[in-house]
Amino acid sequence: MAKNKIVSLVRNVSYAAVSNLLGTLISTISLLVIPKVVSVETYGYFQLYMFYISYVGVSYLGWCDGIYLREGGKFYKDLDKSLYSTQFWILGFFEVILYSIILAFSLFLASDANKHFVYMFVCVAGVGMCLRWFITYILQATARIKEFAIVTISERIVYLALILFIFALGYKNYILLIAADVVGKYVSLSIGVWYCRDMVFAKLLSLKSVLGEIKENISAGIKLMFAGLSSMLIIGVIRFWVQSKWDIATFGKVSLTLTISNMVMTAINAIAVVLYPMLRRTSQEQLSRLYSIMRILLMGIIFAGLIFYYPLQRILSAWLPQYIESIRYAAILLPVCAYESKMAMLINTYLKALRLENMLMICNIAALAVSMICAFLSIAVFESITLAIISILISLMFRGILSELVLSRYINVSVKSDIMIEFMMSVAFIICNWFFGIVGMGIYLLCYVIYLLFKKNDLIEAVTYIKYLRQ
Repeated sequence: MAKNKIVSLVRNVSYAAVSNLLGTLISTISLLVIPKVVSVETYGYFQLYMFYISYVGVSYLGWCDGIYLREGGKFYKDLDKSLYSTQFWILGFFEVILYSIILAFSLFLASDANKHFVYMFVCVAGVGMCLRWFITYILQATARIKEFAIVTISERIVYLALILFIFALGYKNYILLIAADVVGKYVSLSIGVWYCRDMVFAKLLSLKSVLGEIKENISAGIKLMFAGLSSMLIIGVIRFWVQSKWDIATFGKVSLTLTISNMVMTAINAIAVVLYPMLRRTSQEQLSRLYSIMRILLMGIIFAGLIFYYPLQRILSAWLPQYIESIRYAAILLPVCAYESKMAMLINTYLKALRLENMLMICNIAALAVSMICAFLSIAVFESITLAIISILISLMFRGILSELVLSRYINVSVKSDIMIEFMMSVAFIICNWFFGIVGMGIYLLCYVIYLLFKKNDLIEAVTYIKYLRQ
């Protein structure tokens, strides 16, 4: 890899890392403040909204994903602005019609008044999110990472400011919390439109002239959309079943456990955002070595971070005593960060860059099947929240391992021994922190030292390679 690529990578990662660092900080404040201030039931409805909103990306049918795949590695100045302006406004019109229909049906079918409000806000937010994704995917694909980072973080900053203002006034209604999130999304959309105003407000083409391009984008992105949908449903089917089986308070507690795990993922995604356009411009010969280097560095950092689970668990338990059981479940779910980080940063990115989105879709669907079986056994048969949490771990570990084995065949790297070592480290973490408390933290630290000694040569090689590239 050339020096200018390294400089570009470092600069773009810095932009995305700062954005994600701020995002993680805001998420941490939200995690500490919202469940502390509001009731468990109110938090449950808020999490129900967050659950539903995560699926609105299905509504654009892979359109934005196709643009991301097809334009990845190109430069923004080279795009046909009129072509994408026309698609942007057609997408907006389509989403308004679609969500109006969905809202009418949801209000007619739902019997719970609280859920009426949740559905309404989901539909309103859905339109803005799809249009923002159109813009952010173009920014990512063309490596305008600084603008992408600003658009992304602006939503969280506005959201946090409104949340704190609402609490300062003494309000604790979930409707206001959700409204704050919707406002943040539309503010970030407005900023994205400003950055891409030369595209958004370019001269429009006729509908007939862009239909072929829209078809190409949807055709290219539909597999990636199904891959993303099945990926979300791996956890989603379990959360939906929990919501159906138990009350809204239990759903909120399970969601808090997932929120803790997702906070770790936020920072990792910064690198994934930057890597895709870079890999599209990288020769095939360099991909294998780059994968091995990034992989060993990532796993070393993730397993090191897990050392701090116990003190953080004690702090959160003291701050949120009504969620002690939920926080304890993080001992089971946090190893997922190792697999999901690798999935988000490396496996997904590589499969997209190699245009193997069909393999990504197949792996996610296979993991979804595992998740559905585990959900049925843990919730319908055994009626156990603990087993439901373990089901999430099993499903995501299965997805990560299967996907990496598939990818390794295409980039010619050996990963089987690493997969086994990482599995053993994950099991060690769960056993140490679930059964042994503070003593377990010491045992896991010892396991990590052994891991470093075992992978010493690989780590030295990776660090040496990075130093060489910076010279």
